[in-house]
Amino acid sequence: MTEVLAELEKPKATASRSAPLPSPADLAGHGEHPVIRIPFNVVINGRSFVGNGLSIVGADATGLIDPQLHGRVQVVMLVFNFPGYSISLPVDAAIGAGSPEAGTVSLRFLEPTGPHLPQLRYILNAYVGGDLAGVDGLIRSADHFEAPRASAAAPSHAVGGFTIGQGLRWGAIAAVGLLLAGFVGVKLYERLFVSPVTGLSTVSLDGMDLRAISPGQLDFVNADAKKGDIAFAIRTTSGEVLAVSMPCDCVVAPGSAQSGSTVLAGDTVMTVAPSDAPVVISTKVDGNGLRMLASGAHADVHLPDGSTTVATLNTADLPGLLRGNTDGVAIPVSLVPQTPLPATSVGTPVEVLITADPFSAVGRFFSFKGQSNGAQK
Repeated sequence: MTEVLAELEKPKATASRSAPLPSPADLAGHGEHPVIRIPFNVVINGRSFVGNGLSIVGADATGLIDPQLHGRVQVVMLVFNFPGYSISLPVDAAIGAGSPEAGTVSLRFLEPTGPHLPQLRYILNAYVGGDLAGVDGLIRSADHFEAPRASAAAPSHAVGGFTIGQGLRWGAIAAVGLLLAGFVGVKLYERLFVSPVTGLSTVSLDGMDLRAISPGQLDFVNADAKKGDIAFAIRTTSGEVLAVSMPCDCVVAPGSAQSGSTVLAGDTVMTVAPSDAPVVISTKVDGNGLRMLASGAHADVHLPDGSTTVATLNTADLPGLLRGNTDGVAIPVSLVPQTPLPATSVGTPVEVLITADPFSAVGRFFSFKGQSNGAQK
């Protein structure tokens, strides 16, 4: 068998398209190359022939062939049938008569080293080496017949009828189930107990807004004004100049309007606060967000530098917020951070997420249901 494998690994090209056609005597044999009795078929001009022998350089088959094809060059198809599929290799071959009395035909490949060579050599080597077996005209892998012996040894790895492979599969299924359950739980928690604030939220001083009292153009703006001094003046469309004085020795937050700007009545010109005023988070929430904050929810504030702080609503501001509430209108609120923020962060935009306490929310739900049932009685 070693000599046969060595010969299969060293195919010899004995003909080409430009070479003269081989004689009938040459077509009858395969020279120095061994002929392998492997199950295969040859398709010539759409007609299938049963293969008798195959080598690297030629093939022998059985079947009736058109006599006019004898001695001609033809593209033939070598077909190897496996259970459920087949492998087809197109080869240029010279057709010989073979043995007419036995109904055989001989083929000599014109280009033995052509594109079909790697696949053909692999199939022949595997068949000679015992990796492939011919059964009822089909080629099957030897592993197919060894599978029952392998499965018979499987009980030695089983514990109480439960194999290690089954345990790994069930463990993988359980892990995937836990991941899906965790993902659904996180999404459900975010849906029920987390409400993002979509409007602009900024770090600001806890002070008051000085607004324009009439439409017009800012004729004068003094951010360094002391208490009683003119903070800004507006020249109205009628030419009249209206002045607004500073209410205290205040600190002016960044972002004040500049002299020459056009304003409308009610526009914020500057935000002022006492020098000891705390730094807060200014934002706008809807009715649901205000209800959550009034019920004890907190706000997670994400600063631009990547840090996070927790802020809550000042309950002293709640009555005024409820009086000024209008359905469908965003409500401006100030959130007090638990960790004081530096004054240098004033004017910085932040991201705000309102997060409710799940246990408090469930407690309020059952408390509400209990009161409802009591009222019905």
